[in-house]
Amino acid sequence: MKTIILLAGVLLTFVSFSARAQMQTLVVSPTNTNSVIITVSSNSYAVVKSAKGDGDLVFNIQGVSFEMRIGDESVKDITVRGPATIQLKASCCAYYQSFATIEVVPGIYPPDKTLAVGSNSGNVQVTMQTSTDLVNWTTAVNATVYTNSPSARFFRMVMVTNP
Repeated sequence: MKTIILLAGVLLTFVSFSARAQMQTLVVSPTNTNSVIITVSSNSYAVVKSAKGDGDLVFNIQGVSFEMRIGDESVKDITVRGPATIQLKASCCAYYQSFATIEVVPGIYPPDKTLAVGSNSGNVQVTMQTSTDLVNWTTAVNATVYTNSPSARFFRMVMVTNP
């Protein structure tokens, strides 16, 4: 009986250590051919904690790709749900190294990024927004068909509780 309890304790410890988030820092030097990729599995999500330098972040989310120039301003707090890949690559004619710190978290999408309306929420205004770069968002128009877009298009729901 003690062996079973000890084995269960070791297994539980292993599972809890293996299910933790992994923080990864990517670095590329200033050449055209230099890049690194992180894969986000379908049962995980990733958060770009920071990115800085002369490079580009390339997101491929379920087969749809778009590129974000890092530039002088730090890019941060972009959350991507898997399956996806995040690539840091050097830009053409870059002068400096590029860095990106990305946290890959196993499990469900973060609760603070989901919407839930409780029975005592009061008046709730729900709006759908659209973006092509995950930075600039505009209100999506109801009954509009979004096809043949020249770049990837992303949607999010925003919920505001009014007292």
